[in-house]
Amino acid sequence: MLWYKAWLETRSRFLTSLATLIIFCSLFVHHALYISCLNTFPCPEEVRHSEWRSEFHFLLFVNQQYVVIMWILAVVLLGMGGLVREKALGTSSLTLTLPVSRVRLMLVRAAMGVFQAIVLGVLPWLAVLVISLRANVPISIKQVGSYALLLVGGGLIYFAMAVLVSSLVPGEYTAPALAFGFVLLAAMLFDNWLRRFNVWRLVTGDLSIDRNTFLLSAHLPWLGILASLSVAGVFLLASILLIETRDF
Repeated sequence: MLWYKAWLETRSRFLTSLATLIIFCSLFVHHALYISCLNTFPCPEEVRHSEWRSEFHFLLFVNQQYVVIMWILAVVLLGMGGLVREKALGTSSLTLTLPVSRVRLMLVRAAMGVFQAIVLGVLPWLAVLVISLRANVPISIKQVGSYALLLVGGGLIYFAMAVLVSSLVPGEYTAPALAFGFVLLAAMLFDNWLRRFNVWRLVTGDLSIDRNTFLLSAHLPWLGILASLSVAGVFLLASILLIETRDF
């Protein structure tokens, strides 16, 4: 029942975001291939083995930049809600009458959000892989997997931050506005003083890309991914503790 409740609360945001990401990636990569293949689709044999591949890899890197923006917007919205919002709407008493602890409520909500965030990060890049195969221009599954891994592994901190904000701040618009503000502020501050630790550059692949071939390095920044996941775990733990001690 808790899983179904969590799904009902987020399904419209999740499905809308998923459709938007898949459609955008499909159209962007299809157009990139169409232009690169001399306005033909699928790509002719003589073009597929020419030097335009680095240009196509550059467009895949650009695709990741757009995907990151849309994905972060989506997961921040997925992180909104919960008991604090329900209290503001006057519906928290119904949820609290359920024969489950607040901890379990939060864990189910977080698990559903993490699962949705993973799907939002993986399926759009699978769409890119399918489009490239249809164009007879197969791209490395390792490259596709690396982009998805950077997005999800490094970016879950944004979802956890949104959950933490929604556990502190009530209101339909205040919590999302604060969460988006934190995302922008952190990106600017880290870019100016701690660029190597900028999560935004981590998830976009900027810290891993080869500027000559525009292929992701074989050695991904695992330490950065692990650090981001660890901070995300701390944020989620803090959210659970806040809800556990809060008076509803």
